[in-house]
Amino acid sequence: MRSTTTKNLRSLPIIDLTEEELRERLRPIAEEVTKRTWAKNGYLTYYDETLCPDNSYAIHEYRDRKELVKLENGQSRLVKLL
Repeated sequence: MRSTTTKNLRSLPIIDLTEEELRERLRPIAEEVTKRTWAKNGYLTYYDETLCPDNSYAIHEYRDRKELVKLENGQSRLVKLL
């Protein structure tokens, strides 16, 4: 098992990283994006197979709530507050 630090992860090609190492490498970037988005009262959109019946649904996650939305014709319609 190899030991890597964050600095070492930044110097390795992505193709050489394990799933866990890639997740760790991207974590600070994802946290910054989340912080900036929520500071502007924005939301993050993602698919969650445990909550979305099919791929025409998505989760909109705001700083203070999550919503299940239906995506239709480039629009989103609130289905349920989570």
